[in-house]
Amino acid sequence: MCGCELIRRTCVGLHDLITFLQKSLISVLSYPFETTHNIRAFRLKIPWIVKVTERTHSTEADALRFLHSTGLDLPIPRLVFSCVHRGVTYTVMTRVTGTNMKETLMRGDLADDAVQIIAQEVADVLNKLQTLQQPPADAGKVMMSASGHDLPDPVTFFEERSGPYPSILELWAHCGSFRDLTEMEEYVEPATFDTLNADPIRFVHPDLRTYNVIVKDSHLSGIVDWQDAGWFPSSWQVHTMRWLRYGCDGPWYHFWLKYRFPEEAEAAYVASKTFLIKSPV
Repeated sequence: MCGCELIRRTCVGLHDLITFLQKSLISVLSYPFETTHNIRAFRLKIPWIVKVTERTHSTEADALRFLHSTGLDLPIPRLVFSCVHRGVTYTVMTRVTGTNMKETLMRGDLADDAVQIIAQEVADVLNKLQTLQQPPADAGKVMMSASGHDLPDPVTFFEERSGPYPSILELWAHCGSFRDLTEMEEYVEPATFDTLNADPIRFVHPDLRTYNVIVKDSHLSGIVDWQDAGWFPSSWQVHTMRWLRYGCDGPWYHFWLKYRFPEEAEAAYVASKTFLIKSPV
């Protein structure tokens, strides 16, 4: 065995040992968080939580690392550190103080006017995300995570992952259950293609439901669960906020029905609904 190979194996062994020790320390210092199976809270009043995810890319750590690198003042957790052990990623982050909005609404602790205030504060965060631009090397790619990889696929009910797609139109062809872009062209009007193609690519939180919105004193405290966030056409965010379902209902849902997103996003949202069988989110 040559010296280089010995060094490589030694480094791999040390890395495996370090990640094992990190994972073991996390297990000892944390406990399951309420009813969420993959979130653990830390003991000893340490204000951290850990998310356990059975994937090694497109993780919460990738998203938080990217978002904090932008310099935007966003109400999101701070990444403490992450490690991978046997194909599982452990993401340790600061715990956002407050209660998830869904629980607060179910208890009747939020009046409709408070919901409006919190929703507008979330809208302000979305406006900040609108300022982010894709790295030049990835320009044009969609359904792409912060790490440059695939994301859960709504066509397969999020049980599989797909992407990145080389263009907005390729993504919509997939979501419309067309075999390819050529088949989509047979059924979709050219004007619809133009509207979809004019929609800018933005960084989107695809599951911005009330249980991922943390509130405190009737104001937004933070937004969590960024692991499936990534680069999408901006109309994707409109779909996420206007699809009636658990966690997106009541006064929250009605706020986003009336809220006006940027003109290109609104136009592409309407255009996409002319051929989609179901919401893409």
